[in-house]
Amino acid sequence: MTADAKGTSAEPRRRAPRTGKAFRWILLLAFVAVVALAVRLIGPAVPREIRLLTGPEGTTFFEDGLRYRDFCAQHGVAVRLETTAGSAESLRGVVDADGPTAALVWGLWDPSGANIAAPEGVESLGAVDLQPLWIFVRKDLAEAGITGLRGLRVEAGRKGSDARLLALLVLGEEGVGDGIDFGREHPSTREQVEQTIESGKLAALIVVGEPRSTWVDLLLRSPQFQVISVRRAEAFAVRFPFLEVVRYPEGAQDLRANLPDRDLRLLAARAQLLVSEQFPPALANLLLQAASEIHGGPTPFSARGTFPSPNSAPLPLNRAADNYYRNGPPRLQAYLPFRLATWVDRFSAAFVTVASAAVTLFQLIPALVSLPFRRRLRQAYGEVRAIERSA
Repeated sequence: MTADAKGTSAEPRRRAPRTGKAFRWILLLAFVAVVALAVRLIGPAVPREIRLLTGPEGTTFFEDGLRYRDFCAQHGVAVRLETTAGSAESLRGVVDADGPTAALVWGLWDPSGANIAAPEGVESLGAVDLQPLWIFVRKDLAEAGITGLRGLRVEAGRKGSDARLLALLVLGEEGVGDGIDFGREHPSTREQVEQTIESGKLAALIVVGEPRSTWVDLLLRSPQFQVISVRRAEAFAVRFPFLEVVRYPEGAQDLRANLPDRDLRLLAARAQLLVSEQFPPALANLLLQAASEIHGGPTPFSARGTFPSPNSAPLPLNRAADNYYRNGPPRLQAYLPFRLATWVDRFSAAFVTVASAAVTLFQLIPALVSLPFRRRLRQAYGEVRAIERSA
């Protein structure tokens, strides 16, 4: 009896070190699992550089790109501007991107001017601006309007440019698209445009951009050309949802020179900021903050606070952008530098998730460790009951 008692009392002491060692290994594996989960949730660091595809130099998109670059540089993110022929080429650049890429575009078109379906892998951060279409015609042709341009030389930018695509759309719907001579050489600098105007070879110039853009201001001040209104602008806006009718009042460009000399009714395309599908959410927030500063003020065509807006049709709205429009920019960025605020925000989100997983995991560990002992206990209890019954 004494020997059995000693053997019985000694057996737990022999097994205790083995059990404690197993428990430590389980804790170590659990810790490794929690760390791996945290690293996965936090993800890679936010890139320090992104690409921004704009239109040609001198356009509104290019000038806006410079402002995006300056804003992001203040927050430690470099923006590499890449000029394109226009929205069609910029859209293709986002589709084919293998890194963080954004683009300013106004519609879904291919370089030939054909409308295309929303491509996969591209999301929108929302509408950021309205890009008006300006039609400047020689003063002796102003009365005839758009229909008087048939068979004449019209400058509307290179093939695939925003001005060319919108010009093809409007001229085609007016029934004169096939009879327009767009020429083969296209002026690209201010001096070349001025020389082309002075040559008298052009019947009209068609430009897309805000009034402050280089080409629009130059042509509004030209004595040879006159800007005309789109006669059936409302009908175009009804048929093409990405177009809006805007009014540019008399004297809005220059009060003293009274430019323009009459109220204008123009068509404007809704510009969007597009990103690739895997665009980092932190950088999407940064671009939207830049858009709020660049496009959020009042313009001749929109009230203060109109842009950026969540109008992203027909493209899906980026998830980070949807959160931005619902809740505003991350609060931490009002008090901390961008990268530090981003790191703290990502770490906090990961910490909450990992803490929840860790609590659940460590609640299960004791139960798992004690499982063999509970099994032996049930087995011993069964043996005791069998002895009682036999007694």
